[in-house]
Amino acid sequence: MGRIPDEVIEEVLRRTDIVQTVQQYVTLKRAGANMKGLCPFHNEKTPSFNVHPTKGIYKCFGCGAGGNVIGFLMDIEGWNFPETVRHLAERNGIEIPEETSEESEEAQRRREGKKLYFQIMSLAQKFFEDNLWSADGKAAQLYLSERGIDEDTARTFAMGYAPQGWSNLLDHLARNGIQGRVAERAGLVIPRREKDGFYDRFRHRIIFPVRDIWGNTLAFGGRVFAGDDDGPKYINSPETTFYTKGQQLYGLYESKKSIQQRGEALIVEGNFDVIALHAQGVDVAIAPMGTALTGDQARMLSRYCRKVVVAFDGDSAGEAATLRCFPALQKHEIEASIVRFAETEDPDTFVRSNGRKALEDLMARAPHMMDWAIDKITKPAAGGSIERKLEALKEAGELVRTVENPVAWEHYAQEVSRRLDIEPSLMKEYIQRPKSVSDQVRQAVVDANQPLELGNAEFGILAVLLDHPEWLAGFLTEEFDKLLSSAELSDFLNRCADYYRNHEEQIDAPVLLQQIEQPAFRKTVEKALVSTQELYVSDKASLFYQDCVRGLKRSWAERTLVEIQHELDDTDFVSQRDEYQTLIQRKMQVERFKQSLDARAS
Repeated sequence: MGRIPDEVIEEVLRRTDIVQTVQQYVTLKRAGANMKGLCPFHNEKTPSFNVHPTKGIYKCFGCGAGGNVIGFLMDIEGWNFPETVRHLAERNGIEIPEETSEESEEAQRRREGKKLYFQIMSLAQKFFEDNLWSADGKAAQLYLSERGIDEDTARTFAMGYAPQGWSNLLDHLARNGIQGRVAERAGLVIPRREKDGFYDRFRHRIIFPVRDIWGNTLAFGGRVFAGDDDGPKYINSPETTFYTKGQQLYGLYESKKSIQQRGEALIVEGNFDVIALHAQGVDVAIAPMGTALTGDQARMLSRYCRKVVVAFDGDSAGEAATLRCFPALQKHEIEASIVRFAETEDPDTFVRSNGRKALEDLMARAPHMMDWAIDKITKPAAGGSIERKLEALKEAGELVRTVENPVAWEHYAQEVSRRLDIEPSLMKEYIQRPKSVSDQVRQAVVDANQPLELGNAEFGILAVLLDHPEWLAGFLTEEFDKLLSSAELSDFLNRCADYYRNHEEQIDAPVLLQQIEQPAFRKTVEKALVSTQELYVSDKASLFYQDCVRGLKRSWAERTLVEIQHELDDTDFVSQRDEYQTLIQRKMQVERFKQSLDARAS
């Protein structure tokens, strides 16, 4: 493709209204001789993005972005220079000469093809729209009215009606010089199998035009409305040379100004939901064309707002689609919250039953999508099998891996580790290098599902002191905690005593459990909280406590004797005589202590 002459570029810049172009993406307000708004290239709350109409330039004093209208479109659309200039030239009726005859012919074919496509779609849209408001469309009008969609809303979305019959649109296009083969490439008709010819794709359906942000009709969706129609509920245009489903958002053309002003969009599942919500005054509703949100759609949406609420249908398919939206939104730094409905509800039925205010209240209270997603993934794994926890760990890890903000990443990694009883450091390593540490993670999950093994006396002390926290102070005053072999148990009992002393002499077991970081020990404490009836009868708790203390002393003595003997084995009698004698004396003291315990027990 040849170089675009400088005089053509200059003509494009002269004829293009920079304010009108930028307003397709940014809500601008008058600020003296200039226009001002929130910058689409970085997050900001105070407008610092300025457009100078007389100079034909824009400048953001927040992030430094600036330039002319060509540079603006290149940055916001991701187009290269020739693409941008040709787009603006086409919109302003400026011819661009090509370097060679072949290039000129190819460019002309492209322009004519696009022009013809828009012409065909415009003809089809007007045909459908005229039919809706004709006598043939009375049944469709009644259906829309019953669904709460008034005429003003229907006309705003250019809704239409495809009449019954096999060739109504085909014949209408033919009368306007559009052949069947061309209409087929536009996705409006389908070739007949049994003989030559075509038939209409949309028949006896309510029609939804799909328009780009400039208002050009690119495709259509059709919905059944008659009770006796046994065809599919929705039929949509196929993708074409000029229409890719994953690159458009239904309703964005109609909603973009409201979305810009509010700084928030409501993403729903279907075209009909969008229109029904707009009819109820929810004018920020859009839909991702029947798919999970794509990266292209999220990128487009990020030009208009940095916050969305996802409100898909309440069934399991809606739930799955909600989860699939997160990576695209996260990648483009869009803050996402979520509204969920009852299984048989969708946004349309909810608003018609409860009103707009009820939906707006749900949107205001909507939890962050990541919090909801983590809860959705990890909750079923609580108390589940090891395999179920490993599956949840994999899903949660994949989700957190999409988070690019380091502070948010740290927060969610910690949250997943807490939910799934994985050490935070190991969880973070797993998110970053899942294959390298998968075996360690599996073992950690296995270990977390096994209680920490304590001796009978230590477990008994734990259980009885949780049952009788008034004895904690005496236990610690006597320094019995120094007899324990488990550092976790010693630390926990000291924290229990502090909690008991500072909370009106009460123990709140759930709060204390929440503070235990070591998963295996948490399991042990959970077990001790429910084991008292198995260990002793209530009026014998004091005797059980005393038996456990004696058991602690005996276990301490046995461990200490083993330790002293190891030291004796490592101490030379000749060269370390003093140390050796000291160890012998200690050993004798501990042995006498143990013998006294045994004597009392007998």
